[in-house]
Amino acid sequence: MRPFAITHGVRPRHRFGALRALTPLLALALAAAGCGHSARDYTIPPQALPEHETPLKGRTAAIGEVTYTAIGVRTKIPEVIGSHASWIPHGQYVRVRLLMVNHGRERHDLDPSRQRLITADGTAYAPSIDAMQISRAPAGVQTIASQEMRAFDLWFDVPANARVKALRVLGDPSSSRLGDQLKGGAVKNAKNPVDISLT
Repeated sequence: MRPFAITHGVRPRHRFGALRALTPLLALALAAAGCGHSARDYTIPPQALPEHETPLKGRTAAIGEVTYTAIGVRTKIPEVIGSHASWIPHGQYVRVRLLMVNHGRERHDLDPSRQRLITADGTAYAPSIDAMQISRAPAGVQTIASQEMRAFDLWFDVPANARVKALRVLGDPSSSRLGDQLKGGAVKNAKNPVDISLT
């Protein structure tokens, strides 16, 4: 005996023909949905850019077990405004948004005050204490936990006509491996500092 099937007015022959026609379209839709995404990657929701900031792509460098990515930059900022004060730069403010990801098993440190903005003429500038304080940017040594992801702004006061070239990151090259920790060693071949292009 043939099993009972509900066809809702569609003859089985036509129904299977329609399914055969839809199969390539369904395969294309599934391929497009998965294209460019790895099962080992997060899908991060898009983040709104601060006003007048330029997003940067592919500007990543590693120091030991931590990756550093410059994800945004804004130049020629005429003033920094906070909840309690505002301040005008000597030249221009430059704000760089830095994303850190700790891929190691141990905590790692970063001192924002030791980072440098490099201009086209090769001059290195330290962060502006005034702008960092007024904008409520990180102060003091920052500790990033194992597997943590963190983004924050660095503010610099550079000459008005200066062109930015790179962010020089001085990070923590230490290793999570027990043998390296016992001898105080860094991750093998770790380069520190590294320059991340902003152009």
